[in-house]
Amino acid sequence: MSNKEKLNKTYSSDPERTLITLEQLSQTIDVMTSVVDRLRQHLSEQLKSQIKAQQLKDSNKTAPVTEAQKKIDDAIMQKEESCVVEIRQQDPTPARKPSKTLH
Repeated sequence: MSNKEKLNKTYSSDPERTLITLEQLSQTIDVMTSVVDRLRQHLSEQLKSQIKAQQLKDSNKTAPVTEAQKKIDDAIMQKEESCVVEIRQQDPTPARKPSKTLH
């Protein structure tokens, strides 16, 4: 049997393997979509905090600032800057072989 025949037999005669592969791809896409959504949300929150910080700085330039206000502003800025992003992979469901129906 030639290499070409072996290759054709391997890929064309195993629809079960194809179904499992498609299911795994689907799960991978779901996980990646979840990760992208989390990253979008995180970036959106960071942009909002940066806008608030800039507005706070701008408002402080127009009004006299007391020493207590400066300390509060510094504490807020430090709290906003120190952020940890945790991305966990979802536990994949165990792949089961589909039941076969004989006709």
